Amino acid sequence: MSLAPAPSRGWRADRLAGQAIGKLPHRGPDGHGVVGDAGSAVAMCRLRVRSRPGDAVPFAGPAAAYAFNGEVYTAGGTVPTGGLDEAEAVHAAGDSPAVALDGMYALVRRAPDGSLTVGRDPLGIKPLYLRRHPAGVAVASEIPALLELFGPAQVRQAAVAQFLLYGRVVDGGTFYEDVTPVPPGARLLIKEGHVQHLGTDTVVPTPRPAGPEALRAAVAESVRRVLVSDRPLGLALSGGLDSTVLALELARLGVRELSTVSVVPDGNGDGVSDLTALGLPGTVWHGWRHRWVGFGPGDLLDGIPDAVRALGEPTAMTSVPMYAALARLAQDSGIVVLLAGEGADELFGGYRSYLRLRDTTDPASFYLPTARAGLLRSLLAPDAYEAAREALHDALPVSGGRQAAEVVREFEYTHSLEPLLRRADHLLMARGVEGRTPFLHGGVPALAAAEPFAGLVGGGQTKLPLRRAYAAELPAYRDEVKKPFRAPVADWLTGPAADRAVAALRGHRDHLTGAGLRPEGIDHLLTGLRAGDPMAAELAFPLLTLGAWLQWQADQSASPRN
Repeated sequence: MSLAPAPSRGWRADRLAGQAIGKLPHRGPDGHGVVGDAGSAVAMCRLRVRSRPGDAVPFAGPAAAYAFNGEVYTAGGTVPTGGLDEAEAVHAAGDSPAVALDGMYALVRRAPDGSLTVGRDPLGIKPLYLRRHPAGVAVASEIPALLELFGPAQVRQAAVAQFLLYGRVVDGGTFYEDVTPVPPGARLLIKEGHVQHLGTDTVVPTPRPAGPEALRAAVAESVRRVLVSDRPLGLALSGGLDSTVLALELARLGVRELSTVSVVPDGNGDGVSDLTALGLPGTVWHGWRHRWVGFGPGDLLDGIPDAVRALGEPTAMTSVPMYAALARLAQDSGIVVLLAGEGADELFGGYRSYLRLRDTTDPASFYLPTARAGLLRSLLAPDAYEAAREALHDALPVSGGRQAAEVVREFEYTHSLEPLLRRADHLLMARGVEGRTPFLHGGVPALAAAEPFAGLVGGGQTKLPLRRAYAAELPAYRDEVKKPFRAPVADWLTGPAADRAVAALRGHRDHLTGAGLRPEGIDHLLTGLRAGDPMAAELAFPLLTLGAWLQWQADQSASPRN
């Protein structure tokens, strides 16, 4: 089969036009579909941020065709102006280990024999999914593309149970029976309907932990790399250490044409309404244009349906509707390339919950939700509950004599970092904005990986290397307590939004019971919500997104396909 381009609509391209598979529409000005042999297909895209207007694809090589989503920076620091050269492209697709790459990418190369080689960046910054179906094998950067390609997929009740227990699917699958993520760093060969694993690229730690000066230099280099763009640049600000470090480095580089955006939720102290609150040195930032938007209980509930459609799955992250509001604000501000601080918390142990890891001996105990166990047991059948608990034990890395904190740290790279990166990619790209994550480039991950967990967390504080590196220039953040980017649902869903939440969950009742939840458990949760139980409120949010997602699935199945 051959390259099969298709019409473009909107900003994203995740649809495929394939002769043997059936015709589906693209949506995106830079979309290119690659069709392999009769058993494999792919559709991906990238925004036209730096490629030339006449370029059909970001790069091309002899006797091959490529589909590419993201950005790639060579290890030597030279950023390609028109796309990848052949050597880089071949390596990223899995054929050659000779070229070290830095960047965010999901890449597929179609060989003359119709086979596809697939590569994804080692941290999973750019999403990529694989669907194995009796009609063939396909990959795409969004799940809805795979559902349109082969039709609706069966919902996995095991994934629903894991989601309710841990806020994520932990067994390496998705909410669909035959759809799985391509693992971060994986290189695959898809040929004649079969998938072969060729290897995995990983972050290699530096020989020893870096001092503050080396870490500052790595962050500065990473920020410099991700600035390449001839389109309007922006920065997402939360008011915490990570985004303020990026602001400092941008100011140090003399970036004057910059739009900054922030979401300020009611009642949790997060967000930035005035740039002076950051305490940045110098005057370069005085010319930046800052916009912010408030976010309240009504915005949270109103944003759930669009958020789950953009993600293609339910979420336990209350930040998702907030991030959707941030994406809208970025689009309204004319931003096309948005820098964000994702990844710093996972690299440097930034979450307050990590403080208790120092005394943890069993990695699974860090995740098992003992506080909500009663509610969860009432919602799930006993066998589903126990199967979800076993799935966590099976998914945790082998300790190999390591401390529990180090096992959790490895697990978090996939099960905490990747969902956050997926959130950023799907919600921003849905608004025509390309998100870039400086902390995940420029050697920063390798430096962070060299730090033992005890060097990241201690004395009641997190992200110790990053705080020390910027203590002189950002002294206010030396002892700053992290404010999580999330909605205070315990207050909102037992207070001003309680009636709406109860009504919505009642409306989702049939869908929720159809996905394996027990009716008496739903009633028990609604009783707790009306009584102001904060545990019920915390669990109500993922149930609301699950119900909205199941409703969307039902609507998709009921609507006629083109």
